[in-house]
Amino acid sequence: MNEHWNVCRNVEVVFFITSSLLCIVSLLTLTAISVDRLLALLLALRYRQVVTLRRAYGTVIAFWAVRTFSSTIRFFLNFNIKKWYRVSSISLCLATSTYSYTRIIINLHHRQNQLRRYRKAVSTALWLQFTLVACYVPYAVSVTWLIHAKLSSSVFLALSYTATLIFLNSTLNPILYCWKIDEVREAVKDTIRKVLCC
Repeated sequence: MNEHWNVCRNVEVVFFITSSLLCIVSLLTLTAISVDRLLALLLALRYRQVVTLRRAYGTVIAFWAVRTFSSTIRFFLNFNIKKWYRVSSISLCLATSTYSYTRIIINLHHRQNQLRRYRKAVSTALWLQFTLVACYVPYAVSVTWLIHAKLSSSVFLALSYTATLIFLNSTLNPILYCWKIDEVREAVKDTIRKVLCC
């Protein structure tokens, strides 16, 4: 290991950049889905005019671009700034998606006899939201604990285990999409058929 220290250091840097990038992009995407569902409910017929495919692509590209940039420059930032940035990013996304789903539930309660198909979509999104909160909140708590305490073995273990939950969330999302959304399940089946035929 001493002979290849530079390789280990470079692999560690690549690992932290990619894991940070993929986890936060996953979190941002789920937050965007919650806002999209709220807009679909609130805008009704104007939804297709406001939320266009071009804007959706732009949002996704912006997520990747901003997150790639911030994942790269975080190595040059002060350790405390990185911790606060991490906690505030996760907290903002969780607060936004929780607010969106709360507004949706309140709105649906007032329109109980309408929007059956929309309810199914919201039900699916709520599964994703509960999984998201269950996987990200422990990590946010661990990072907050690290901000107020010195790095010890118990804090390090808490961060490691809760970071694993974040990775688990990114793994569970495709499974939940296939399980709960018929269109996604059919698209996956078609893709698998095409691959097997080739």
